[in-house]
Amino acid sequence: MKLILIIINMLTDIYKIKYLKYKNKYINLKYKQNQLGGALNIIDNINDRDKIIEFLDPIPDEINISKTTYNVNGNIIHIVKITLNQDIKPVLFSLAGLSHKSFIGTSTVILSKLDILSQKFKEIYLVEYASFKEKQDVACSRRDKYKESKDIDNIYKPELDMNNEIAENINEIIYKLKLTDVHLLGKCNGGWITLLLLLKNDIYKGLYLAVPGIPFNVSILNELTPDRLKEINFLFGWTKQDGYKFNWDSKSFEEKKVYDKMINTIENEKGIKMKYKSIMYDNMQIEDDKKYHEIFPKMINDIILTL
Repeated sequence: MKLILIIINMLTDIYKIKYLKYKNKYINLKYKQNQLGGALNIIDNINDRDKIIEFLDPIPDEINISKTTYNVNGNIIHIVKITLNQDIKPVLFSLAGLSHKSFIGTSTVILSKLDILSQKFKEIYLVEYASFKEKQDVACSRRDKYKESKDIDNIYKPELDMNNEIAENINEIIYKLKLTDVHLLGKCNGGWITLLLLLKNDIYKGLYLAVPGIPFNVSILNELTPDRLKEINFLFGWTKQDGYKFNWDSKSFEEKKVYDKMINTIENEKGIKMKYKSIMYDNMQIEDDKKYHEIFPKMINDIILTL
């Protein structure tokens, strides 16, 4: 049994190395580009709390909230903005997973923490991009076909393309909003998007990943300069009982050691010390493959403590 596990681990490492070669080539060709100026239109702007509740419920009383719907290059993106104060502070952009249900789950956690978030942030932006669900279905179908044919070099390319498109669209919105000090919070697939966003502009000063679903973890950070890496605030969080299984056969909680190892590798290769912290949260429950795949509420407190 031990020998079988060793062989499986060796095959997994070979798989990751081969994909890493493809990933680096692809990133170098495409993701360093930061081209703005796409077609962006506001198609709806709502300040009526009762109407916003139809989209996001529950909403705490007496908060300054609005919802804007954008059409970016033909894609619909909804953004709920919460104004906490008028201080000179950063803003926080939150991206959950792709479904509206995932958006509600993460938004509910954030909305329960507005008091503590107001200590370090002046505005919160909750991003909903469920209109990409059809594109995700196509990308995942292509991924599974590549996997069946053992086309290692292309397995995650369809999802990478889709998430980069989403990142470009959101970067376009942030650019139009004229924001200059932005921290990014990504959950699951939203973590992949926020990671890609980080490469597109130097206005992104913090990256907070909750149960991230990224096939090649954060190896893409190698694309950033040592000085850029040192200025970014990193905090990643997992839940011990989150047994959600990713397409590459790792359970969510098993990913923490992978990310820690990669950050350590980047630090050693670049000769720097990053502002990095990772936490394994424990909800004292029994492992489940679905219901704990969410940002752990205390992670919000820990983000604030790092600032």
